[in-house]
Amino acid sequence: MTKAKFLVITLFIGIVLFLIPNISNATVDVSRNIYSNNGSMKFNFSGLTLNTSHEYEFGLTKTKAASIETWHLITEYTETTAVVDVMTTTKDLREVINAVDNGFITIKDKNTNTIALESISVDLKTPFLNLTNYTVIPNGKQFGSLSSDETIQIALRNAENSNAYYQYEKITDNSVINKYKELKANSGNYSELQSLLKQTVPTSNWNAWDYWNGHDSITGMDGFGYTQRNISVPDNGLYYMWVYFSGKNIKNVYGYILVDNLQPEIVLDSISLPKTKEVELGKTLTLTPTFNPENTTNKIVTWTSSDESVATVSNAGLVTAKKIGSTIITVTSQDGNKKATCTVTVTEATTNNSNEEKNTTDTPKTETSTTSTATKNDTTVSSTKLPKTGVGFGLAITSVIILGIAIFTYLKCREFKGI
Repeated sequence: MTKAKFLVITLFIGIVLFLIPNISNATVDVSRNIYSNNGSMKFNFSGLTLNTSHEYEFGLTKTKAASIETWHLITEYTETTAVVDVMTTTKDLREVINAVDNGFITIKDKNTNTIALESISVDLKTPFLNLTNYTVIPNGKQFGSLSSDETIQIALRNAENSNAYYQYEKITDNSVINKYKELKANSGNYSELQSLLKQTVPTSNWNAWDYWNGHDSITGMDGFGYTQRNISVPDNGLYYMWVYFSGKNIKNVYGYILVDNLQPEIVLDSISLPKTKEVELGKTLTLTPTFNPENTTNKIVTWTSSDESVATVSNAGLVTAKKIGSTIITVTSQDGNKKATCTVTVTEATTNNSNEEKNTTDTPKTETSTTSTATKNDTTVSSTKLPKTGVGFGLAITSVIILGIAIFTYLKCREFKGI
């Protein structure tokens, strides 16, 4: 065998050995379910190749390179799937969750003592809304001083391994508020809000909890207390009550409970507009709807023009004349149940006025609200699909370059057989 052939074969074997661990994970999918407010979670793996007559174990580590000291039996699995139950009541698993937001799970065939799934990254961060035993509390909620339903409970923290802080932040996103009202009206699951809620943690203005207890130094668990004995937000509305625990030799933890201080809904009976209005060509007119009752809770409306070639209308009710003619301007309540119309006639511009444009404004009787929406990135939902692992783009490109160099070397060596 020539030196060139030996070189090509050696490079090829090296590439294959380098890729095997990554290829084995390339088709594996992982989803997560937070099933307890003590931080315990289940990871569902699919795309595996398992023997149902064998037993399988898993290990959880803080880093990919760390060795696994304790293996845990997997009780739910098929030929292609496995459910890994990471319970915080188990010391070595809890220690990993308390240290890092992302850990690594490895699956081993217990019968053959071989690895069935190379270490794969998993999300260990508890979603903000699932950190405590509460998701929503009413403003004015009174707490006691016992480790029971009279306190806020934090499973993975206590007064010996952390300090507890809180602060309030008013929610101004209408999409969150409206979804919350919908869930409240239908006795829904408030965890559905998590993907809409804020993910940016406050960096200052933290206050110490009025009462913070729990001294289980052995497990480092079962903290309890209250931010305020009587919960009191500054104003009407829906609030985040952020909670923060500074860790001692463990990671810091953040979360929130929603505080409901929304006022009772006042139902809209009707909307009205002037029957007719005129506006000169090239000028604008502001239409302001009248709500009945005037203090109705939801004043969000939409606007449309039946003929936008004659006049257009903005979300604030601003009518802009385009050409001489008539169009019907319609205002509609957010739920679509209440409407009002105004026939707007565009007339020729008068010639005895100055060149300055004048705006005709209907006298406002109440403020107009416009629809606003907001889009948020949820990185901490309870049941999500984690990114696939496997051969990345950079890895594939590197492999192609190496193989190309090997082939080039081989061809050149054939030209110079003296090598």
